[in-house]
Amino acid sequence: MSKLKETKKNIVIVGYPKSGTTWLSRLVAELVWCPLKGDWGFDHLQQPYMEGLERDSEYQCYKSHHTYDTIQNVSEKQIHKIIYVIRDPRDIVISGMYFFDFVPQKLQRFIKGLPSGASLYNILKEPLYIMWGRKTQKKQMISAVLYGATSPSKWLKTSWNNHYVGYKNTKVIFIKYEDLIAHTHKEISRIMDYLDIKISEHHLKKSIDKHSFKKQQKLANTSNNEALKKNIRKGSYGYWRKEFTEKEISLFGNEITNDMYDFR
Repeated sequence: MSKLKETKKNIVIVGYPKSGTTWLSRLVAELVWCPLKGDWGFDHLQQPYMEGLERDSEYQCYKSHHTYDTIQNVSEKQIHKIIYVIRDPRDIVISGMYFFDFVPQKLQRFIKGLPSGASLYNILKEPLYIMWGRKTQKKQMISAVLYGATSPSKWLKTSWNNHYVGYKNTKVIFIKYEDLIAHTHKEISRIMDYLDIKISEHHLKKSIDKHSFKKQQKLANTSNNEALKKNIRKGSYGYWRKEFTEKEISLFGNEITNDMYDFR
């Protein structure tokens, strides 16, 4: 795909699904004081994560779940810098259980095809989840994260390990989700150094405070943006310990030991 001559410097925040890409892209756009233009490579679609479009800047931010071998080819725009956020894949499993729609596509289409089907589906969705059970959903998420699967989302067709390894030896900055929560100021300072953008300490602290999970949850609860509400859930880590069996813990340890040493 031929690239357009850019007038803007495009910063793309990349990560495996449920790794914090939405949160970090909103925070980086606030820090740089530039527009968040939505999902990379989907400019032709209406974007649920666009904000700050009135900001005048030489930069603009996007979020993405694309693999390294596809991200350069899905847009005519050029990428200025990539920020890769990486999260413990065991927490991704638990987060995904509460985020993705596990009702089989054929059943979804049938219900939604009925009179007032969309409203009916929203009423039936939670009972259907209970019928399928959280254990089944967890099993599906574990399989997708470890081996890749197109259900419950096409973005999970690549395994967590392969997605991460694709970027591993490239000139991108890696930000651990867990460090971003525990040491936000330090990790944001690393990002700004990587972008070579100078901001005041006041603006840095103000932006971090504005995008804290506590404040964002409160904002999401009063917002009409359903996509944003769904993305802001806990903003924590390590809760896989309460939900994983010993067998599941062992499975993850055997499959991706080399890249999980610092998540233990």
